[in-house]
Amino acid sequence: MRKKDNSCWLTYALRYTLIKPADLKSFRDVVMYAFLLIFLHVNQCFSQDKRVVAIGSSTTAGSGATSKDSCWVNCLNRYYKCQLGIADSVYNLGIPGSDFYRAMPTGYIAPALRPFPDTENNVTKACFLLKDISNPAYGVVIVNFPTNNYNNYSIAEIMSSLQVIYDSATGTGNRCFITTTQPRTDGIFNTAAVKRKLADIKDSIINRFETANTLNFWDGMYNPSDTSILDKYSSGDMIHFNNAGHRELFDRVVAKNIFNLPVWYSKSSGSLNNLATWGSNMDGSGSNPTSFTADFQLFNVVNNTSPTITANWTLSGNNTRLVIGNGITPVNFIIPASLKVSLSNPPINSCY
Repeated sequence: MRKKDNSCWLTYALRYTLIKPADLKSFRDVVMYAFLLIFLHVNQCFSQDKRVVAIGSSTTAGSGATSKDSCWVNCLNRYYKCQLGIADSVYNLGIPGSDFYRAMPTGYIAPALRPFPDTENNVTKACFLLKDISNPAYGVVIVNFPTNNYNNYSIAEIMSSLQVIYDSATGTGNRCFITTTQPRTDGIFNTAAVKRKLADIKDSIINRFETANTLNFWDGMYNPSDTSILDKYSSGDMIHFNNAGHRELFDRVVAKNIFNLPVWYSKSSGSLNNLATWGSNMDGSGSNPTSFTADFQLFNVVNNTSPTITANWTLSGNNTRLVIGNGITPVNFIIPASLKVSLSNPPINSCY
């Protein structure tokens, strides 16, 4: 089983707060220590029932990124587990060079000349890693096989196989998202027929699994003149995305709201203490929150580099979080001297 990533501040806090009673030198030390343990316990209670497993090939594994930290799956781990504290683990079961047959459920008999399931990295393994979640809908499987062997397999074969994987994941009550193809122009993939086929497979995935259950890793990622990866996203091998490309994939998964939580984004203008300033879409449009007091809400301060408030503002929902920035564009949150912001949980400076 893959080892959990423990490189987040909560883990370090636990590690360095495992002190002996003799180390508590004052009443203040005792109070602060007790407060920290209570906070960690509450945060863990919120996160322990949400989990993600990504199965796939080299893009899942992080190929093209200059470091593991820049891989889109590992960015999810840092964001959901370490920053928001809403997931206890994000598992990466990506194996470079593999195709969807390696992710088929254990016991599946592959057709002649097709790979057999990899029991350590397939959908059965993914479901095993999610089996102890009390609410199965908070267990998410992301299936990411964008191109390998698609030049050889028929579209019907690809669709029926992805359906088997999807049904295996959702059959246990988990949520499942199938990623589309992604642009690729090396070797045989640089022919007009295969380029067209990758685009057709993208459409077939969205049509079959519907927008709600797919992650579009194709549109907006390619050069319309030749369907190659856009320069700004290309690692240079005509196959994989660079750090910026992985970041874009990460953003698309976050925008999908895979845990189906109430997530809000600020508009380009308006006071943050006004409910109308917030929307359900990443640009701040869409439906508005009904209150700042409901539980488990995420308020993302984006689209405005210098937001402010015009009245005292309280976010009092249990485990409701304020996320400042998107990790790329600096945000200067201006709080007038005569006003204050009260939060039920510490704010998050988004640097994922």
